[in-house]
Amino acid sequence: MPPALFRRDGHRVSPGPLCTGPWDPKAMHGGPPSLLVGRYLAEHGAGTDYHLARLTVELVRPVPLETLSVTVREVRMGRRIQLLDAVVTDPSGIEVVYARGMRILREANGIDPSGVPQPGLPDVVGPEDATPYHHDYPLKSGGFYMDAFDLRSADGRSFAALGPSAAWFRLTADVFDGEPVTPIDRVIAVSDFGNGISNVVDAADHLYINPDLTINIHRPPDGEWVLNDAVTVVTPDGYGTATGTLYDRDGRVGMANQSLLVAAQPR
Repeated sequence: MPPALFRRDGHRVSPGPLCTGPWDPKAMHGGPPSLLVGRYLAEHGAGTDYHLARLTVELVRPVPLETLSVTVREVRMGRRIQLLDAVVTDPSGIEVVYARGMRILREANGIDPSGVPQPGLPDVVGPEDATPYHHDYPLKSGGFYMDAFDLRSADGRSFAALGPSAAWFRLTADVFDGEPVTPIDRVIAVSDFGNGISNVVDAADHLYINPDLTINIHRPPDGEWVLNDAVTVVTPDGYGTATGTLYDRDGRVGMANQSLLVAAQPR
């Protein structure tokens, strides 16, 4: 198993090289800070009594590979519905990530799941029959996209191909050193890849980055594999969106949406 993404001491966390993103060897991919705030918001207080139903992450500045601090603020702590905010600051005290989580009380309601229609998997192969993806990013240190996953194409498309795409992801690194990965971690981990696997413009000609991520989690996934079935839409006005529908082997577990900045690469 590769090393954990983070080591933590209370609300201070130290990132490892697996947090690195593809754009800057000194900054994180968007996935690790999303995992970071997601875990703190999910487990805060009586976290085991509540389901993290929605997570919104605002990546307001590049997140450095340096010791970070996480602050959680209780916005509305109702008995059934709770809102919490998290802020991540760098060593200089600069705020680099804002996040909001909505939690809903886990409480039996008498519904028989077998009698409620559930969206099934799209027409793709399972992870055992999917095509393993081997990265070709040039970063020497490795990184989140490259080395933290077993990543497989579920629809036979190359990830270099333009257009909608579906891929199975299995997170192979712990989020925090010495702590097990949670099912919610697995959903969050794959959610920031929608624009990457379904890009519709050539990266040599255009830069497309997401400054935010919103995840609605229907239920925790069963097992290690999570499918991201993603579609990207861009406009000639400099922006776009990417939407990923998330599944485990039994059906849909959530949705992930990213706002995109789409700009011509400097020449």
